[in-house]
Amino acid sequence: MFNYPVMLTPDDDSILVTFPDIPEAITFGRNEEEALLQAVDALESALSFYVDDRRALPEPSVIKGMKTVQPCALKCVKLGLYNEMLKQGVKKSELARRLN
Repeated sequence: MFNYPVMLTPDDDSILVTFPDIPEAITFGRNEEEALLQAVDALESALSFYVDDRRALPEPSVIKGMKTVQPCALKCVKLGLYNEMLKQGVKKSELARRLN
């Protein structure tokens, strides 16, 4: 559900990680494995900006051949709840109370 594609771009001695769907999420790693681990943290942080601002979460694109990452299981549950509350029109003050 929250499985976002990542772009891995060599950048000198590291790998730059960006997300086509979430421009706020940017990170680096020394190699691909570390870059993908850092990508999870960057993704979770960027999605928290959307929640803090009470904005709709971007839908993940399906891009063949691209690696994907997703937030940890607990964050996925919270994000799913957040999405549903937005769809149902729960007021901002109620969103903040329930998500914190």
